[in-house]
Amino acid sequence: MYFWSVIKLAIIGTGNVAFHLAQAFHQAEAVHLKAVAGRNAESLKIFKPFAYILPDLKDLPPVDVIIIAVSDAAIPEISAKIKDNKALIAHTSGSTSVEVLNTHKRFGVFYPLQTFSKSNELIYSDIPFCIEAKLKADFETLVGLASALKAKSYSINSDQRGALHLAAVFGNNFGNHILTQAQQICEERHVSFDLLKPLMEETIRKAFSIGPEAAQTGPAKRGDVITIEKQLNALQSPEQKKIYNSFTEALLKHYER
Repeated sequence: MYFWSVIKLAIIGTGNVAFHLAQAFHQAEAVHLKAVAGRNAESLKIFKPFAYILPDLKDLPPVDVIIIAVSDAAIPEISAKIKDNKALIAHTSGSTSVEVLNTHKRFGVFYPLQTFSKSNELIYSDIPFCIEAKLKADFETLVGLASALKAKSYSINSDQRGALHLAAVFGNNFGNHILTQAQQICEERHVSFDLLKPLMEETIRKAFSIGPEAAQTGPAKRGDVITIEKQLNALQSPEQKKIYNSFTEALLKHYER
């Protein structure tokens, strides 16, 4: 359904999201990535293989869609600088309302729910794209962009997207910090962190097959105060003790009989 012509695209931003989207759209047959723009000339150099690079937004070529892939705080400033552009303007933020772009006649959100690092390759068919737009035709265009990457897209409004982003902070950002503490504990005792990999993979598998609440195990779930005290005493870091206490108290309360 989506493509009766190639979508002409420009990306504003030089961070991880901009880099991966530029790389992917450069390879997509149904999209012509015409330009990548950013204020830092040095950061733009990495985009040379993908598109014409622009240090000044005034030089943006005529395109169908402009994706703003910058920090949340910078979105209003960038939006104001391209206020007269007739293209569909979409940002990639998980926590920013679509209404931040409402000074444009055509605006929306193109949010990939994934963590991005320049060094890691991504499988776009595994990434859900949360899409929102005020006009039906613009919504279909953004769906088409996701389809060009062989990715699945979902109609998600700003409130829902904000909730997803918050949930992702708990599951991904906080979860990754917990793994950082786990790695530190292993290194202090000269035990390989890799030994935890099968456990973590099974934890994630169970969480999404039977639900995380049903999958919960451990001393706090069992109310095993002897093990809890022993492990608290074994921790050397005040930060780790604080984290352990906080999570243990939350689990004890949640699963109290």
